Amino acid sequence: MADNLTMRHRPRLAVTFTIALLILSTIVFAVAFSATSLSESALSPAIDAQSYATEVAAALADALASEGETLIEVFQCSICHVMGEGRVAPSFTGMADRAEARRQPLSAAQYLYESIVSPGAYLVEGYANAMPGNFADRLTQTEIGHIIAYLLSISGGVSD
Repeated sequence: MADNLTMRHRPRLAVTFTIALLILSTIVFAVAFSATSLSESALSPAIDAQSYATEVAAALADALASEGETLIEVFQCSICHVMGEGRVAPSFTGMADRAEARRQPLSAAQYLYESIVSPGAYLVEGYANAMPGNFADRLTQTEIGHIIAYLLSISGGVSD
């Protein structure tokens, strides 16, 4: 009789265990999803007027806009940052104008530097964090300076 009673409780125990495991998995998924769904710009550390100042000054010391334009072609940046209507990423047109006020207290050059070396630190509203995050490793400081010099040379009235 004891064996008969145990046999009847085993399915209930299995069902209860399965339900508990399902609930636990759902909670873990919900926590993980909400943590990764937070905007990276909301998680970025506080910045001050000196953020990136040394790096940017060194990168721009001998920077040439023409070299930056070439690097943008080599790395195919225009695929996402199209001139004119940026759909995947902010447009290069007018970037110098927008960069100046985009992320105060950073200067335009500092903001562009941060956008290249740490693209998820600040996200422009309406755009996903789609830029490759390894340009800090793939580019030299001099190359970053060339790119910034080129981007600062582009003016125009497109907003995004």
